[in-house]
Amino acid sequence: MAVPAWLPLFQLVIGVLAVQTAQAALLSFSDDAHPTSADESRKSHYAHPWRLEDPGIDLENGIDLHASSSRPLENVQVHHPPRVPQGGWSTTQLLLKHDFANSYYKPAIVRYNPPNGFTTWAAVVLNLTVTSNGTQFDRLASLSLNNVEIWRTSTAEPTRSGIIWTYEKDVTRFASVFRQPGQLMFELDNIVNKQYTGVFSVSLSATFYAPTHDFPEANSADVILPLTTGNAKGSQMLVYPGDTRRTLKFPLNAAEAYLEIIATGAAEEEFWYTNSIDRWRDFFPKAGLLGKGPYREVQVRIDETLVQPFPVIYTGGANPLLWRPLASLRAFDIPSMYLDLTPFLPILCNGGAHDFTFMVLGQGEDNSVNNNWFLTGAVHVVLDKADPPIRTTGRILDQRLPPTPLTIAAGFPSADHKALNVTVGTGRSWYIRSEIETGSGGKKLVTVSSQSDYSNAQELKDGGLYQQVTQNIAYKYKSTHAGVVRLCDHARFPLKIATNYSLLESQHRFSAALPQYGYVRDLTWPAVLGGNATASARTDSRQKGFAEVTGRVGRRSFGHGWTEEDYYFTSLEGDTYHEQVKAVNSSIVTRLRSGMP
Repeated sequence: MAVPAWLPLFQLVIGVLAVQTAQAALLSFSDDAHPTSADESRKSHYAHPWRLEDPGIDLENGIDLHASSSRPLENVQVHHPPRVPQGGWSTTQLLLKHDFANSYYKPAIVRYNPPNGFTTWAAVVLNLTVTSNGTQFDRLASLSLNNVEIWRTSTAEPTRSGIIWTYEKDVTRFASVFRQPGQLMFELDNIVNKQYTGVFSVSLSATFYAPTHDFPEANSADVILPLTTGNAKGSQMLVYPGDTRRTLKFPLNAAEAYLEIIATGAAEEEFWYTNSIDRWRDFFPKAGLLGKGPYREVQVRIDETLVQPFPVIYTGGANPLLWRPLASLRAFDIPSMYLDLTPFLPILCNGGAHDFTFMVLGQGEDNSVNNNWFLTGAVHVVLDKADPPIRTTGRILDQRLPPTPLTIAAGFPSADHKALNVTVGTGRSWYIRSEIETGSGGKKLVTVSSQSDYSNAQELKDGGLYQQVTQNIAYKYKSTHAGVVRLCDHARFPLKIATNYSLLESQHRFSAALPQYGYVRDLTWPAVLGGNATASARTDSRQKGFAEVTGRVGRRSFGHGWTEEDYYFTSLEGDTYHEQVKAVNSSIVTRLRSGMP
């Protein structure tokens, strides 16, 4: 699961998003451990010069990741602890324990029941602990309850001496789903054979916290509508290219609606931010560069109409030594993006069924992309309190949304044709204003606006085996209801990485330099998305590092690497958390923490 995160710019048509996905550190020339069809590429790795033959790596400081040991290596993703009541009552229940070996198309499915007699919660927190021994690639995983995707994550790459990681995720915004009994599904597609031996042992539990005087009951949506496959026995993730259309029928008295989206690229789209523009893809014919450009935009359409554009975030990896034991940003908790659909309620509340469709735009012919993308959505709906219910009405007053973003792309080969520089830039802004009338709230003006800017600069040389990518995404999104801010998302995702495989074939040497990688996000969200009032928080997380594989004996690769991360979190409630971590050669040498709880 070691992946870096490079974020391209998505567009949601109805507002969407997406995002990020999981980590991928070492890739393979061979496909022994991976299916080859598009349907099976949950976390497959495309054959590419960047891929290693064996996920296991030994380090020059004497640590042998293949050797047996009494203590497994602990992997860590830096993040602030979930905000929960202190000193109150809580209950924890085990939801699932399962070993994922040959688990393609075999998700773990169990019956879920809420805590007996206890459904008033201040917070709901999931705890995921995973262990694995052996040799294995990173894998994508997804947790869903009653067809609603709750959590998308990815695994760490194990060692033969074992690896373990634990992550806690606040899922309070899904409280209305957790109050109902139903089917819980955990999908982790894995393959085990003589070469790839790692089995992922998963333990998942939930802790439900009772309200206290200082920490009242949390709000959540009255209804959550899933945009998933709805498959009771298989994956909930929709696959694009492919049929991603789903039909929803909204409650007639919906007063507010917010779309949450998760999008993950895989196979030829796993590292899309490094992909070449088609015009220059074969400039270095032996490099095996992937095409259709580095820009991506996820769109959501309602009844074939584009509604809102949005940028994307991605977590991924170029060299496993960068991400062991310190995981890439958000690799264990692939972030969601949020869009306010309230301006469209006059249409959605007409009593009819409405088609929601996900699309991913790239820079191939007709804006095409490679295979594959995995997408889901969840619409969090707040109902008007009028009794009996009264249908929500209104009208869209103004809407300015270009069908596609303005994109500029150019390539600049050197005079001797030994180097190539390619730049891509895009940006868009849009605006929508509606008048909404509900049974108890009367008329109100709802506005949503957004502006996003994207740039990607690539430098290639040494036959395409050296590549430097510098990418920046800046995104601003704001919705107001009757002049009051409801959802505001200001984010920046800088990335600079250089990978050098020039000596891979002759000396089994390659390196990855990560001078800049950041996840900077100021997010204000309504209580319906978790909490007891409108909340706001700032996350500023930055990583840098360097890793080099210097040789191989048999199937063992040797190398060295280091990664540093500086993480800040502040909330409107006054919570603060700061953590600084440095890892060198599979050991955490510095870890300083202050703040919460």
